[in-house]
Amino acid sequence: MPILPSSLSPHVCILSSPDLQQLLESSGLPPLPQVLQAFAPLSQVTTRTTALTSVPHSSFAIRFSDLAEIEAATHEDEEQRAGRIMDWIGARIAQRCARWADILEAKGTGGNDSSGKDNVWKDRTPWWEEVKKCVEGDHVPNSIEGWNHPVSIIYAVSTMAVNPLQALQDLHSRGFDFPPWVDITHLRYCLIVHPSSSPLADPIAEALFNAVKKQFGLHTYLLPLELPTSPFPPSVAVPALSPRLPPAPIYDSPPLAPQPTPAALLVPNSPAPVPMSPGPRSPGPPALNADPPHERAASISTAGNTLRLHEADIQQTGRFVREFVVMSLVPWMEKCVIDWNETYSSSRRLPLRLLSSTRRLFGSSTPTPPPPPNHGSNPSISSVSSRFTSHGANSSISSIASISSLSTTIGGVTQQRRLAEFATILGDYRVATAIWENLRKEGRGGSEILPLLLAPSPALALHAAHALSTLHPPTQQTPYESPAHVQLRALVYAVRWEIGIDRRDFLSLALEGERWLVHAAAGAEEPPTALLLAHAAFLSEKKGSRRRSALWYLASANRLEKTGIKPLAMYFFRKALQLYQVPHEKELSPSFWESEDRDPADWPGFEAILPGIEHKLGRLLYTTGDTEGAVRYFLGLLRCSVSHDQMQAGGNVLAEARQTDKVYLDDFRVALQHFKATERSRWEAADLSLPITLCQVKQTRIRFPGDAVEGDSAEWDRREQDWAAFWAPRGKERLEKSGKAAVDETFWVDLVMRNPLDVEVTLSGLSVEIGEASSHGADSARDFLEVEVLDDIVIDPQDTRTIPVSVKCKRPASLVITHVVYDFLSLLPVTESLAIRGRRLHDTPLQRQTKTYAPDVMMKLDVEEAGQRLHVNFADDRHLMLAEGEYKRLELWLTNSGARGISELWMIAGEDDEIWLDIDQANSPASSSISPPLTEVSRSQNSLEPRKPFQIPLQQLHTSSHLAPSASLHIHAILHASHIGEQYLNILFVFREAEGAPFHCARVTRHYEVKPVIRACAFSQPSASLEHAFLIDLEVENTAAFSNVRLTQVSAMSALWECSPLAPNVIGDLAPRQVSRLTLRASPWHEGSGAEETKRFVAHPSGPPPIDLLCRHMTEIENENVRSVSIQPVKHFVHSGKRNHGVHWAKSIHPYIPADTHKYIFPLYNPSSIDVLVFWELPTQERSGHILIPGLIVGAAHAALREIVEEAENAKVKRSMYAETQRERVEILRAIRDSEWNAEMDPVVVTIQDGLEVEHDFSTGPCSVSVKFAFRNSSLTNPCRILLKLPSQSTDRISPFDLLPPQYTGRLMHRRVLSPAELATIPVKLWVTRPGSYVIDGWTLEIEVGERPIVEIDSQVPDGGWKSRQLRYVQSPQPGDRCCITVVDNASTGR
Repeated sequence: MPILPSSLSPHVCILSSPDLQQLLESSGLPPLPQVLQAFAPLSQVTTRTTALTSVPHSSFAIRFSDLAEIEAATHEDEEQRAGRIMDWIGARIAQRCARWADILEAKGTGGNDSSGKDNVWKDRTPWWEEVKKCVEGDHVPNSIEGWNHPVSIIYAVSTMAVNPLQALQDLHSRGFDFPPWVDITHLRYCLIVHPSSSPLADPIAEALFNAVKKQFGLHTYLLPLELPTSPFPPSVAVPALSPRLPPAPIYDSPPLAPQPTPAALLVPNSPAPVPMSPGPRSPGPPALNADPPHERAASISTAGNTLRLHEADIQQTGRFVREFVVMSLVPWMEKCVIDWNETYSSSRRLPLRLLSSTRRLFGSSTPTPPPPPNHGSNPSISSVSSRFTSHGANSSISSIASISSLSTTIGGVTQQRRLAEFATILGDYRVATAIWENLRKEGRGGSEILPLLLAPSPALALHAAHALSTLHPPTQQTPYESPAHVQLRALVYAVRWEIGIDRRDFLSLALEGERWLVHAAAGAEEPPTALLLAHAAFLSEKKGSRRRSALWYLASANRLEKTGIKPLAMYFFRKALQLYQVPHEKELSPSFWESEDRDPADWPGFEAILPGIEHKLGRLLYTTGDTEGAVRYFLGLLRCSVSHDQMQAGGNVLAEARQTDKVYLDDFRVALQHFKATERSRWEAADLSLPITLCQVKQTRIRFPGDAVEGDSAEWDRREQDWAAFWAPRGKERLEKSGKAAVDETFWVDLVMRNPLDVEVTLSGLSVEIGEASSHGADSARDFLEVEVLDDIVIDPQDTRTIPVSVKCKRPASLVITHVVYDFLSLLPVTESLAIRGRRLHDTPLQRQTKTYAPDVMMKLDVEEAGQRLHVNFADDRHLMLAEGEYKRLELWLTNSGARGISELWMIAGEDDEIWLDIDQANSPASSSISPPLTEVSRSQNSLEPRKPFQIPLQQLHTSSHLAPSASLHIHAILHASHIGEQYLNILFVFREAEGAPFHCARVTRHYEVKPVIRACAFSQPSASLEHAFLIDLEVENTAAFSNVRLTQVSAMSALWECSPLAPNVIGDLAPRQVSRLTLRASPWHEGSGAEETKRFVAHPSGPPPIDLLCRHMTEIENENVRSVSIQPVKHFVHSGKRNHGVHWAKSIHPYIPADTHKYIFPLYNPSSIDVLVFWELPTQERSGHILIPGLIVGAAHAALREIVEEAENAKVKRSMYAETQRERVEILRAIRDSEWNAEMDPVVVTIQDGLEVEHDFSTGPCSVSVKFAFRNSSLTNPCRILLKLPSQSTDRISPFDLLPPQYTGRLMHRRVLSPAELATIPVKLWVTRPGSYVIDGWTLEIEVGERPIVEIDSQVPDGGWKSRQLRYVQSPQPGDRCCITVVDNASTGR
């Protein structure tokens, strides 16, 4: 059976006479409604349904109120009263929440306050209990529902009055001051209190009782009480009364004029009469912190919810209450339900169409109303017409007149709703459910009650949602605009649902009642609606939905913070924080956590939500005076800003994250300054620690004099590896690491400080703690160490800075660098360890089962007396901005700062660095005393092997072969800037004292930037001229915006081709954004050596052979200012540039071939290629350089590696089980097949005599015209056979150029064998029958490439020595070709 809330119980109003009020006050008792309320609810009450079925009630609630107070409250505007109720509940919560939060937090932490009370708040919360009491204690009727409308009115008098009977008559004659919408269908009841001190004797009191029954009906009761006044009886505990809203203290309209008190109601010797008029109708705003008068009276008269009554009086009063309910109220309500239900059923049986037809045909009339329910001979229902009239002795109670149907409104509540409410109170749920359902369908309520009556099902959630949706008007845009009465109704519904539905059903998956509370709260921000969210969070936590609970705790706390209820807001913020930190239950194998090196319990929580909660808590604590707690929360917020994965989302997210970090840091700075200034003792004992680590220990290192500050560590490792590989076959001396410092020599601890926040931070007092390895602590080394302390260090957001801290030691010692210290924001002292965790141990079974690590690795160094030291730096360390290909002269200073001399010095640069040590400055690229010839032959080693370390000749550069201590050396170097962009020149110097001694090293780095100044490119194409085979088109563009560039020289280098300018020189000045073009002719050159050996080396690698390169120079003025490529710097730069191009090409084309084997597989030069050098100058800036255009392939090739590739593909090798190995093998073969060394193309270039003009007298007949076909074999290695086929008949097709088709005559098939680079001419005859222009087309050329002959001959290769290479091609005229001859008839000219 459902348990209804107390607000859904009969409401009984009491109208007491002044003598009774004075009697109770003199007896130390509260007003009569409060006395009677102490005896509710009643136990074991039985009611009957309309089917006369008994319904037992284990608890039957009833509510008593003072009629005058109810009348006064009903005249207040409902919206204003609802606002006062919401404010009043919020004020009560604000007054009590601090103590509640302390109790619950003490309970959660196991404090003393929770001893013996651990289970009090286990399944409930004090704030929700307070809200329920305030909501359930509201007895004032409203126009929406009839639960608070009076069901009965008790007229109470005492025998202390002068004339009790007249007093009752006066009370009955008093009019009701209710608004029209209040339903006054009620039971009238008379109560006569007969105290022991009454002037009337008991028999007279009995006679009075009988007279009252005769005049007013059987609903009368005589209550005899002792009520002693001296001494007062002992206090008896009674149930606590529900709090009620205090009356409005300000009047917006004057109250009704009170009626004069009849003399019969006055007590003998009583003071001035007490007005019986109700209170004000339109009260103003409430006094939120004031208790209502009836609560103050109750607190005065009932200390701690007690009554001063004798046991006999308690039994008498209890008997009266039970008899009133069981013998009068319940039977009267049962009669009302039966009569109203009969009317409801009869109206439901007649269809509306029949009623409307009857009214249309016979007219409308008021039906006879049903007889009112009555008990005995006297009815007990007052009429509407008698609301403000008096009643006679026999006709004091009449029926309701003018009820035409059950839906007729009685005031503001329909009788159909009153029927449903009465049936619900009496337990007749069958009738009640049907009527509530009908009301719901008609849109007049009911959805809020059905969840209390129906069995749990998903439909109840729909009823609740419908009830809440009907509260909001259609014009309302957002929940924030909900008026106060809508918020109050939603709160009332939520409280009733939570009380009336069993919690197990309420939290079931079918209902999910906690969501109902959230929907009821909507978007309102009043404290009661915020507590709806808090209770929903509490229920969700009990249900096990932690994430949902945390979300609702957070929403509730945000709303409470806005209303100023900070203690409860902080408690809810802490609850949300606690729930968001609970880790997920992950059923994973323990091996997973071990493989990931993570602790399953180490879960940081929801990092996107927790910082906001902690920030709110920190600010609340700071505003409430708990500065230390606020500082700790703000300090924890810095941890949450370490990682920002949403930075990739866009600029808005990045800006928002930076702004958030700035707010966190500013709040932390302000709170910390205040805490440090106002609470010094607590500040010193707080032991605050920064949750983030700024120092990157693994990147922090010790730097000694001579070590390069810049440069990638991997680059320096490669330099040292190159030296080790170079010196390994020459000696066993090793390269000593510079891991020791010298006495009285400054070394640096390069601290890598990374700011993980999105806001800049300031550090002061940055230094390191250093101690001796033989002692503990840093105090032992302070006497002989000088450690730098840095201030005002600013690190930008998400920035990493290397901050050097200088250290100088005054004596030899073994030092350990233990910690880095600094003041964060110049306020918080921070100490970070510089120890690195040791390696994981796996030696024993126990170590393999549990994580065991070796001891931490500390930063250690030894300080010794100065030995060998070399300082290297550039004479000019300004930022270099170079042009592409520029020669830049550099100067280096080398100083021996050690105690011993240096007799051997080497320099190691990077493989891509093009640098030349200019020992003899006469060989610089810009200097040349004798102009070399335009053509020269240069010899190249033709190897991709990198340059070896260069030994610096001390004897030649210094006064002696020994660099003494404190001596210096000046070295000149030339840098060729060949790579565009930001570049670093990292040079390693290796030196030693004497032969057999270990080597030491010094580093130097130079940063420079290279920008393009000219853009050069070259293309090749077969030549149409018979004099040369190919044309090389060179295009040079000045990319500078303002400077002129002078082209001083163009040089072409090749092993098989000789180049020369085709047109007069166009070398000279180039204006900005201008382009210069130069055309070169290329002809075969066979005088050099090494070309054939290079091609054989590619097919069968053994060692790259040297090769001769023909260099042809072209200058602005012929034979003047020619730069030879044989000058050592230029030759070195050309070789280095060509090698860099070859290495990068091999790495990109053959990624699966190890890079260190490329020098054994690929030569430096392809014999068929042409490399072009473009020398340039910037005259106004006195800058010069050159650009290399490498690898322009000229001539035909014939798949030189085809046999090797086919052999590798067809080889029967053991198949690998790994797909990656097979795929790599296929990729290697594909790269070799597509490489330039295996290129394949048609070698024959056809040139037809074009533009020939022949004169003939066609009057003598047709003529024969001869046209020459030239065939050039562009291959320099292989012969080829050609077959020219000519059509026997002229075609009838029309030429696109309106030319006549040719008719060939004579020999129509021509065969030739072309030797390598041979040019052959074949005459072809045309038969011309009329003058005109004839196009030379229709021919077909078949080519077959042969193998290279063993013996080269000048004549044609005989057929007996021919061997085909199985490469065949076919040529024919291309579309658009317009090669033609013209035949003119000279007879028409008169010749």
